[in-house]
Amino acid sequence: MIKLKSILQEEMNPRDKREFEAAARGIETNLEYIKEEVTRLVKLLNKEGMRKSANELQISYKRRVVEFGLDVQNITKQHLGEATTGFTDTGRGYQNKETQTFSVNAVKDASKQVGKLQQNVVGQFIKDINQKKYDAMDLVRAIKTTPLGDASFSKKDFFMSLFDLIKKRTR
Repeated sequence: MIKLKSILQEEMNPRDKREFEAAARGIETNLEYIKEEVTRLVKLLNKEGMRKSANELQISYKRRVVEFGLDVQNITKQHLGEATTGFTDTGRGYQNKETQTFSVNAVKDASKQVGKLQQNVVGQFIKDINQKKYDAMDLVRAIKTTPLGDASFSKKDFFMSLFDLIKKRTR
């Protein structure tokens, strides 16, 4: 017989917890993409006067995809939110007002720098596409297959998010 006390003390090992968090973030990112695409489809269907199909698509999206997203969120909160140790992004808070100010300003400055970089990179890619040096599909292939010099996926994710901006601007 399993005692309640032993169930409450269950906790994932740190490696599995990181992998779980990464998988949950990946699902969340893809659900956001699906939401954007469903919105595009609904707009197109409504534009063409196919309101019944648009409504069916929205209902199906809400019934299946949104519900799935909520299930993932609940399970993530259940397994990661309650049994965390140490500092978390919503945990103990800032050490004091001064550290809060410094850290917030540092994040804002970094965000501005990333934004400038993002504008420059997207501008260069769009310029090259408009000059017919390569097309958007070639860019995607390059992003997905080019080794970027590190073992993390963050650069590829960053470039894929840039490609999403490029795709919106070149349509």
